[in-house]
Amino acid sequence: MPRRLLDAAQIALLGHRLRALLVGARSNDLLSISLDLGGGDEDWLGVDDGAWPGVDLARTACHWWAAPATAGGREYRLAIGRVIDFRSTGEARFSALQAAFAGLQAVWRHDDPQSTGSSPLAHFGFAFAGEGADGWPNARLVVPAILLQSAGGRRTATFSCVAAAGETAVAGWLDALPLRSLRPSRSPPLLLPETLGPLAEQAFMARVAAALRAIGEGRLDKVVLARSRRWTTGYAIDLAPLLATLRDRHPGCTIYGIAHAGESFVGATPERLLVLRRGAVQVDALAGTAWHAGGSGRAASPSLLDAKNRCEQQVVVDAVCAALSPACSALSAPQPAEVLHSGGLQHLRTTVRGCLQPGVAFFELLAALHPTPAVGGWPVAAAGRWLRAHGERRGAWYSGGIGWLDRSGDGDSVVALRCARIKGRQAELFAGAGIVAGSDPAQELAETEVKLAVIADALRHARCRRPLAERAASA
Repeated sequence: MPRRLLDAAQIALLGHRLRALLVGARSNDLLSISLDLGGGDEDWLGVDDGAWPGVDLARTACHWWAAPATAGGREYRLAIGRVIDFRSTGEARFSALQAAFAGLQAVWRHDDPQSTGSSPLAHFGFAFAGEGADGWPNARLVVPAILLQSAGGRRTATFSCVAAAGETAVAGWLDALPLRSLRPSRSPPLLLPETLGPLAEQAFMARVAAALRAIGEGRLDKVVLARSRRWTTGYAIDLAPLLATLRDRHPGCTIYGIAHAGESFVGATPERLLVLRRGAVQVDALAGTAWHAGGSGRAASPSLLDAKNRCEQQVVVDAVCAALSPACSALSAPQPAEVLHSGGLQHLRTTVRGCLQPGVAFFELLAALHPTPAVGGWPVAAAGRWLRAHGERRGAWYSGGIGWLDRSGDGDSVVALRCARIKGRQAELFAGAGIVAGSDPAQELAETEVKLAVIADALRHARCRRPLAERAASA
């Protein structure tokens, strides 16, 4: 019989600590308990729908996260379930998320009997624009019922509930907790026939030409255009092998996956959006793209250090500095851009650092930063109007953001890039390219092809457990 993550002693300790927290608690208090699960480097990526017998994983609220690899390895997180689920939309969405989080901070109590050092976390995500997300919440803040973490050879679990539900919380946690050490078996690689043809490519290049006209008329300096591509497979797409493939192929990227209402949103992004630690702020200014020869099969890669890429990256650096200046007491002088290697792609990256002024909160910084010219354009407002007027569509949270916050308000977030929206046998892949004066439509199309290939290649090489017909027959 498969072993569960908690043994009888740990379950008893969990119940004991919860009863202690409930003493004197108000009904709306948010209670969290952290337990040490012992040594190990569990990545949690093998925790797929086989770990919950009879449960459809895509309909179970889950959030996977693997931080970029360092000398000490990766940090992994798997959030399961929802204790708090706050959603917002519109121009004030970040202010609403900040107000909701401040309310949680006032009532959030944490018990860490084994001194694990783990803090309970809330995770969040948001779409590129303030309206719409193709059926996904436009902006969302979630405190998970269970948070499994692994870093530096140590594994922990944090369990959360609202005090009013405390009497039944332990039973609910145990029902939601996956079985341990399950891995998908191996079957042939997925084959992904393309369902879009040349007309979609011509339409994209026509949009690039329209953007270049607007730039030539002085209405814009830069605008980012998105593309999507749909695939249909012969197998239902399992998240566990897909996430593991992305992890193995892209060690410098943050790997993320979110399950929502029967769908999932999965990707490997090279771009940090905002990191806040004890008043220290870090933001990536990432722009400019080049790729290895033959990477697209359509057009030669530009030089990463040509005038077009340098101009595109400098626009982002200047915009990030301008956004952070009012909120930071000091900004370090940006260092020369470094070359970031991400799979077959290279980008120019400058890390902007500052010291946060007292009283400025995480979501306030996000509101000032997003969208950067790396995902929207410049000037920001003019680029946004142009994109709306030209029917820009960005599904789910593509080019929005995903991240985490601890109880103190520190957190980290990434830009949701190199991604796909998945439902059953269907996958929609997203990518974009920044258009500036001198852009060549054929090269911009080729750039999006190389970016789409990040997730497409992972889908081709990920292996699933059973053919769709076999899975359906056994359901």
